[in-house]
Amino acid sequence: MHHSLGTGDFDMYHEMVKKISVDTAVLTDLNKAGSDIDRCLNTMLYESRPVYIGVPVDMSHQQISGEGLKTPLKRELPPNDKREEDKVVKEIMSMIKSAKKPVVWLSLVPDRSLGTKRMLIFTPITFSIMDGSAVRNNLTAESNRIAEITGWTFVTTCMGKGAANEELPNYSGIYEGAGSIEEVRKVVEDDSDFVLWIGSFRTDFNTGEMTDFVDEKKTVDLQRFFTKIGSKKYDVGMHGVLKALLSEVEADSSIKVKDSKVEWDPYPLPEAAKEKKELKQDFLWSVLDKIIKPGDLLVGETGTSAFGLAAVRFPKGATGYNQTVFGSIGYAGPSFTGALKAAKEAGTVRRGILITGEGSLQLTPMCFADLLKLDLKPLIFVLNNNGYTVERLIHGKTASYNTLPIWDYKQLCTVFGPEFPSKYYGPIKTCDELEKLLDDPELHRGDCFQLVELILGELDAPWSVGQVTAKIEEFNSKNAPPKDAGTSMGG
Repeated sequence: MHHSLGTGDFDMYHEMVKKISVDTAVLTDLNKAGSDIDRCLNTMLYESRPVYIGVPVDMSHQQISGEGLKTPLKRELPPNDKREEDKVVKEIMSMIKSAKKPVVWLSLVPDRSLGTKRMLIFTPITFSIMDGSAVRNNLTAESNRIAEITGWTFVTTCMGKGAANEELPNYSGIYEGAGSIEEVRKVVEDDSDFVLWIGSFRTDFNTGEMTDFVDEKKTVDLQRFFTKIGSKKYDVGMHGVLKALLSEVEADSSIKVKDSKVEWDPYPLPEAAKEKKELKQDFLWSVLDKIIKPGDLLVGETGTSAFGLAAVRFPKGATGYNQTVFGSIGYAGPSFTGALKAAKEAGTVRRGILITGEGSLQLTPMCFADLLKLDLKPLIFVLNNNGYTVERLIHGKTASYNTLPIWDYKQLCTVFGPEFPSKYYGPIKTCDELEKLLDDPELHRGDCFQLVELILGELDAPWSVGQVTAKIEEFNSKNAPPKDAGTSMGG
């Protein structure tokens, strides 16, 4: 922040961010500036969490010592205590061997398995500032490898969507408490007697509004700096433990499941989607995989977009991100722009696909100007349901504050970048129109900025959202003040 609040206190913003940063510094001393910067950067890499560095205007052009540049930043975590790590891995292997129906949970990999029901859970989760630990800790390759060589049933949470290899036959779907399909919920909560949870991140959105029920006694939870076996905590981090566990699993054929194949469809088509008349969310998510290819980067906005995208089949090599911690609508457009720019510069992404609601988009539409100017050629789906659908379902179905002004989305590309090529598709109102569009070779070529407007019902949401918001509405109704209490909930 480069302005004060007019009080003469220039440290106010620094004090504010201390609560959400693992380290902070304001560069006021030339002799310490270099070491302060290095300290914050090393802390950021060690914790994998944000830091804050303030640069006063009168310091911005000052020269500081470059001595610190001779010492590389510490990019790797120190190793675990070997004896303690061996002890923990041995105990985990003992639990696995004695389990009849183990589950490996990647909080980003669904649960598919036969016979011995072993499920793998990753929770990376998304490349945002606070992510699921499997993704944040760059352990998705090891997590997928365990799922591949063991054949255990494995699932993912919403936060982990996009990090799992969904082409594996033992991939089973998404676990999100009450928002899970019944087969996944049952195998996680009832049938399994061992759960390996790689990087759990138990937030409201990531647990179906705290409707998940995983028995702690049968769970091994791997985290960045510790491992929990049941209720007991060990000071050994997931990097060393997971890699050591992978070595043990690779060497032990007795715990592998042959010809494993999930017994249910991880991407079931809800009954409401089979009518194929007016466009509905459940139908949208059941066919959207037609457009997704290996190498694509997908970002789902907070709300129905993120939950719906979790139910879409991803090919191997496609990556997905959502934001299930802060629930900050409007984040997706700018985050997508930065991520796509970085990924294209690195040569790791074929194309970027953004899925957002019109309510969220109206908060940060300026990202369109950058996407056009930078010639990133994105494919953007705007879900237009005339307001805030999730908020309506949670509380206030007819409240005026959940309704938005209607924009002419066809004109947005012209407004934000008239000199750049772009293409608008829509408004798409029926299932047939959407299927025809998804088969259009021009859409697949992706040679310019593409915007698709989808018209959906005001209360239409993915099946999983309906399950979860019903629980929230039930809670809100029970805890609402009496009508004569003299208070107002705004409609």
